[in-house]
Amino acid sequence: MNTQAEVGKKSPAEYEKEIGDLRVRVANQDLELTRVSTAIAEKTSSLRNLLDQIHALDIDTSVKRVMTDSCLTLIETETIEKRLNMELTESDSVFLSKLQKKHANLNQRELRISLLVKLNYDTREIGRSVGISTRGMESIRYRMHKKLGLGKHQSIKTYLSELAIA
Repeated sequence: MNTQAEVGKKSPAEYEKEIGDLRVRVANQDLELTRVSTAIAEKTSSLRNLLDQIHALDIDTSVKRVMTDSCLTLIETETIEKRLNMELTESDSVFLSKLQKKHANLNQRELRISLLVKLNYDTREIGRSVGISTRGMESIRYRMHKKLGLGKHQSIKTYLSELAIA
């Protein structure tokens, strides 16, 4: 109730300042998204060039297979990362805000993981995106389960999906 009373006390100039601050913040985030997307595209291009060079090498086929598999995994990770950076919508921002208000104990990585879980990414894809192993992801999900206050048989995915539409 105090928040509503404070909102009513703001002057038009204060609202204009807030709007201006938000516009600057959005512009900065757009620049950062463009920078990250460009960097990812450059990395993916370099990885594809490296993959072509590996294919051209005259080396043992088992060694070549290991090298190409590593490159393909990195390319897939970069592709997932680019897709994740582009998929953040207004409803995702609202979801993250709602989640952060309800569970202030979640850190930034856990918030990001929560969003990815809600967006139906599997544990392996999320782990690659965050830069940790699948087993590490399972540990994080276990700790998040406790932080969210879920029962033993409650699903994080179901909980987050319900929170998103609540």
